[in-house]
Amino acid sequence: MKVSFVFEENDHGHKLLVPQSPMTGLDDWKLDVEVDGRVYPVFQQNAMKYGKYSDYVNHHGCACCSLTSILAAWSPDCAGLTPDKTIEEVERRYFPKNVWNLNYRHILKKEMPVSLYGISTILTAKGIPNRYVGPFQRRAAALEIRGHLYSGRPVIIETSRVRYEKGKPVDINDRKFAGSYHTMILLGIDAAGMVVMTDSASRPWSGKMQRLKWVELKDIMNYMFPQLIKRDRHLYFHRRWTTGGYILVG
Repeated sequence: MKVSFVFEENDHGHKLLVPQSPMTGLDDWKLDVEVDGRVYPVFQQNAMKYGKYSDYVNHHGCACCSLTSILAAWSPDCAGLTPDKTIEEVERRYFPKNVWNLNYRHILKKEMPVSLYGISTILTAKGIPNRYVGPFQRRAAALEIRGHLYSGRPVIIETSRVRYEKGKPVDINDRKFAGSYHTMILLGIDAAGMVVMTDSASRPWSGKMQRLKWVELKDIMNYMFPQLIKRDRHLYFHRRWTTGGYILVG
């Protein structure tokens, strides 16, 4: 299934996402989302269609799915990429052999998702402009993310199961956007001010809108968290305080 959007500039110079097709098939296991000519394939983690990596993608594949979507949309040689190929071909090529081998020879529960730093490393190697922001202040981050989306460029984010208000945790087991930690892509903002977001996981609260969800930026920001150890260089998830933040793409 495929859906499409274009960017239209409003009177303030903001690029807004405008649908060009019916929004159908949003709960399929794979949804191609075309945005101004770039096609983001959005995959469902638990589809079990990824060969020998199906169990890994099911349990830990949110970051891999997001990386796959960005690579397919922004790097011409990655059209047709799938999460299993991202693991086997892309990660394996751009990460040190010992790091890749160490992650994927563990038992499943010890294998880790690609970190935001790891995603940024691959995007840079592929020549895709990006900037990884680890530590952040919430108000400044919200302004930066909103401005980036209004420029017509996506943002990769990481959320946790914890909901924050005014920078303080208010529910440590909320789980609206993550069972533990979860990586997604903010594609843009529509005319109603809602953020259009890719998601490899299915959430009961979102009904038929699964691979794409519409959320308020202030809501999703309440589940994001900053990196606490600055300039950490782990390519795969290591510890809570070494991950977090967001990636400005383009």
